Amino acid sequence: MGRNVKRIRRKNKNLETNIPLTISAQFGLVDQRDFFGRVVASENLANYILLKRGEFAYNKSYSKEAPYGSIKRLEKYNEGALSTLYIAFTPENINSDFLKAFFDTTKWYSHIVQVSTEGARNHGLLNISPQDFFEMSITIPKSDEQNNISRIYNLMNSLLSLQQRKLELENKLKKQIAFYLYSFTLTPNFKHIEVKNKKLGDIVDISNGIMGDSQKKSGNFKLTRIETISNGKIDLSRTGYIDQVSDEKKFLEVGDILYSNINSLTHIGKNAIVKEKHLPLVHGINLFRLHITNNQITPNYLHGLLNLPKYKWWVKSHANPAVNQASINKTELSSLVIKYPDLDIQNQINNINYSFAQYWDIQYSKKESLCQLKQFLLQNLFI
Repeated sequence: MGRNVKRIRRKNKNLETNIPLTISAQFGLVDQRDFFGRVVASENLANYILLKRGEFAYNKSYSKEAPYGSIKRLEKYNEGALSTLYIAFTPENINSDFLKAFFDTTKWYSHIVQVSTEGARNHGLLNISPQDFFEMSITIPKSDEQNNISRIYNLMNSLLSLQQRKLELENKLKKQIAFYLYSFTLTPNFKHIEVKNKKLGDIVDISNGIMGDSQKKSGNFKLTRIETISNGKIDLSRTGYIDQVSDEKKFLEVGDILYSNINSLTHIGKNAIVKEKHLPLVHGINLFRLHITNNQITPNYLHGLLNLPKYKWWVKSHANPAVNQASINKTELSSLVIKYPDLDIQNQINNINYSFAQYWDIQYSKKESLCQLKQFLLQNLFI
């Protein structure tokens, strides 16, 4: 590869840019302030690498999403400052889009495995020298083939971007419709709709989860953890395991709502409803189980209600903020006043929400299929 790229050593000595960059496996080269919410770079960026739009950088830090680090091209900004721990380079005599597509595959992993060792302090940084990195072998086809591969790659990225944008817009619409439906039933302007007011503790039983090894890879039963709640749903791939459960009430039932009682102040109160029957899922620590005891409210309606901005802000305002995470106790959460109409109106709202959720799931599945198709094409377009 070293014959077709040139290493970048230029420094940001004149402070041409004040954008401190980091590499995200998902989002590419991004501003640290946007990604972390703060600057983790040195205050003085003069000794950082000055990276320009279209140039590449290799981040040797590995993660679950990027087991051998990430190689990304700067696209979001004209310039950025990058730590000298990164290896920066620019294409020469090779199609830049072709190179970007290659690094979006796993074809280059084998070289990294051969030449790298883990950092001495086991801090997640691969110990690979620039010389060894640039010895990477790449099969480079003729220019017209590079162009064809680039066109296919860019087309797939465009389709994915459009589908992602569609999902974002439909998710906003979904939230607006839900807000309107619930507001319609709760507003005092509609006096013909009877609305009941009860404390949450009077309509659900709130219980704590059991302690277990949330990182355990196998066991008799799956154990929920905060990560189990993903995008408003229960993700069974994000659970721990537990071998024995002495309290049968710790097994979650259909209609139970998992509610995060410890998290960042932004995400505290995220929740999901158990929808699958006979699910051998155990209620884990750091999550409340909301089990409905009042037959005048449906689980789906309560789940939707708890996700309204009004109730989310209530939880944030009553949470105990800490340095790293916030928390809310059962007594506080039990005092939350819930408003709900009769069952007939609840079920009508549930049906509308269900139809919209089904449509959104179809669109999300399309995005997943496009991602799989892209990876299949990439793995087979390169030798």
